Amino acid sequence: MSTESHGAVPLHGITAIPVRTSGIVPTDAAAVIREHLAPILGPWAAHSRVRLTRLPEPGLQRPLVAQVDVQLTAGRRIRAQVAAATMSDLVGLLTTRTIEQLRLYPAALADCLRQRAATILPPSPPELLPPSRRRVSRRKRCHPVAMTASEAIMVLEAMDYRFHLFREKFSRQESIVTRLGAGRYRILQPRPNPIGLEVSSPPIILAEAERRTVAQAVARLDLTGAPVDIFTEKFSGHLHALYARYDGHYTLLGAETSHPLR
Repeated sequence: MSTESHGAVPLHGITAIPVRTSGIVPTDAAAVIREHLAPILGPWAAHSRVRLTRLPEPGLQRPLVAQVDVQLTAGRRIRAQVAAATMSDLVGLLTTRTIEQLRLYPAALADCLRQRAATILPPSPPELLPPSRRRVSRRKRCHPVAMTASEAIMVLEAMDYRFHLFREKFSRQESIVTRLGAGRYRILQPRPNPIGLEVSSPPIILAEAERRTVAQAVARLDLTGAPVDIFTEKFSGHLHALYARYDGHYTLLGAETSHPLR
């Protein structure tokens, strides 16, 4: 069963928030999400949209997943994604996470929230199925966008990613940035090159992405239960990330360029 809800009544002077639902969810889910999100959006939050999904895989403890995208003025954008067992938990987590994300651009928050103490939480972690049931259910190829390390960190935080694939602007290296903790980051590259990172702020640890095959990366995650494995694909020389999805399976993300790094 799948339903979609696109119409909405503007709340508190904010543009209506379209909510798209998929799977079996409560009939009032879209209205409840709008009711909680609308009061936190400030004048910079020009357009927002939400996707709510109940995952069909049996045995998941957190089958409800919600993602909100907020288009800000001046081309800026933030995203928040959470998973939960119940609608009540999901709405609470989504509201809190959206407020945290909007703090990157305070003018996008409602006035009453700008001085409230922040609650810093990591992105909502995925839930893995047992190894025997996992599969690589999606393969994605992309051309990494050239940007500085600081710009890549801003994208990582604003989009609520667990990692971000980019091309470091000065070294031209395929790179993936991840968090090491509050205010600390790590960048992995096939051939680590510190140019462009030496004056970066906040502090960044540069590391080499180990070489292995996709099959070896799958076996590694099956064994460790880690949410992501970042590696240089043994045959192509491109940077890849194998990561857990909210449905318990894997996605393989790979860099694609006209000149492979060897």
